[in-house]
Amino acid sequence: MFEGLKVVVGLISFIMVYRTITGNCNKYLAFAICAIWLRFFLSAFHTITYPSLVAGFSINALSSISVAGLGLFFLPFAVFTLRKLLPFYFLFVAIAISGFVNMLIPGTINVLVKWCYFLVLTGAIFLSVRAQGHSITFKKLLVCFFMPVAMQVLSIVLGEVKATENDGSASYIGGYNHEAAFSMIIVSFIFVLGLTERHAIRFRTTLFTIAVFLLILVNYRTAVLTILPIAAIFYYSLVEQRLKPSQKAPVLTVVSMFLIFVFVALSFTMRERFADVGTLASNLDLIFKAPAYFTEAEKDIMSSRVYLWSQYIDALTNSDLLQQLLGYGPEAWNGVFKHYAHNTYVSYFYEYGYIGLFSFLFLCSYSLIITAGVKDKRLSKILPLSLIGFLTMNLATMPLWNIEGLIFFAILIGVSLGNTAPARARYSFRNQLALLTTTD
Repeated sequence: MFEGLKVVVGLISFIMVYRTITGNCNKYLAFAICAIWLRFFLSAFHTITYPSLVAGFSINALSSISVAGLGLFFLPFAVFTLRKLLPFYFLFVAIAISGFVNMLIPGTINVLVKWCYFLVLTGAIFLSVRAQGHSITFKKLLVCFFMPVAMQVLSIVLGEVKATENDGSASYIGGYNHEAAFSMIIVSFIFVLGLTERHAIRFRTTLFTIAVFLLILVNYRTAVLTILPIAAIFYYSLVEQRLKPSQKAPVLTVVSMFLIFVFVALSFTMRERFADVGTLASNLDLIFKAPAYFTEAEKDIMSSRVYLWSQYIDALTNSDLLQQLLGYGPEAWNGVFKHYAHNTYVSYFYEYGYIGLFSFLFLCSYSLIITAGVKDKRLSKILPLSLIGFLTMNLATMPLWNIEGLIFFAILIGVSLGNTAPARARYSFRNQLALLTTTD
C-alpha cells in the first residue's frame, strides 16, 4: 500500500514541477529544480534504484552521472572559471591525485562525479539568483520537496516507521532508505523555507515550524544540531521585523530567553540521544587514543563512532610518509573497515591524507568567508550560521558522502555567490555572463 502511495505522490509532484518550470522560471532554475526533484523521486523507490543495474551502476548513480554531465554542457563555461570556486578545485585535485597514486580509479570517478553534481547545481543556483533574485529562486525550489515531505507526513499518519540505532528508536522517513540522507532533505527544506522572503508564500511560519518537527521525527540527532541556528534566526527575525525600534530591546530579550528555554527543553526530552555528546566533549582525547586501549564502555560512546574514528586515525598515522600525505585513496575504507567513518574530517584524513584534509579545511574556511560577505542583512545572519551548523554536522556523520548533503551544500554556496554581486539590480542573462568574466 505504501509503495503505491509513493507512485501517486510522485506523479502529483511531477505535475507540480512541470507547472513550475513552464511558468516564470529561468532555464538555470528549471535545471536545478529538475535535478533535485529527480534525485528525491528516485530515492523514494530505493528498492529499485539502489541495486546495480548496468556495469555496476545503479539507476540512482546513472541519474547523478547524467545530471552532472548535462550540467557541464548546459551551463555557461564562464561559471566554472569563477575564482571563488578555486578552493573547491584544490580539493578535487587532491582527490584525483590520491586516487591515481593509490590506483583506486572506480572510487575516484565516483567521488569526483558527486562533486561535479555539486558544481553544476551550485552554478545553476548562482545564475538563477543573479537572474531573478533569491526570493523567487527559493520560492520555486520548494516544489522539489513536495514528495519527500508528503511521504513523511503519510508515514506518520499511517505508522510507517523505521527502527534505528541500537536502542531501536523510531524514525519517520517516508519509506526512504536511510535517515541520514533523508534528514538532509528535510534540512534543505527548512533552509529553503528560511531563505524565502516574508509574504513570498502563504503560511510560511507554520510550514517552517512543521518542518522543524518533521526533522525531529526523523530522529537523526546530528541533523537536529544543524538546523538549530537556522531556526533560532528565523524566529528571532520574525519577531524583530514586527517591532518598532523602541520595543526591540525588551521584546527581543524575552524572545531570546524563550528560544533558550525551548533549546533546553528539547535537549532534556532527547537527553538519552544527546548524552554521549556531553561525554565526548569532556573526553576529547579519546579521538586520538589508540583503538587497542579502548574499554568496552568507551567503545559504545556515540554509537561506537569515537572508537571507529580512532581506528581510521590510527591506521593513517602509522603508515609511511607518502601515505600520510596523500591518504589511502577515495572510498579506500570499503573492504578495510566494516563501517564508513561517520565523520567527514576523519574520512578525508584517511582517504586523502594531510593534503586532502587541509584542502577541505581551507574550503570550509573560505566558504564561511563567502557566506559572511553577502550584502543582504538577513542572509548575512542565516548563511554563515547555517554553514557552521552543517560543518558541525560533519563531525558526527558524512552528509557530503550523499548527493542529498551535496544538494544542501550547493544551495548554500550558490545563493552565497549569487548575493555577493557588487550591485543588487536584476540583470539580463547576457549582462550576467559579462559580470561573471569581469568581476570574478
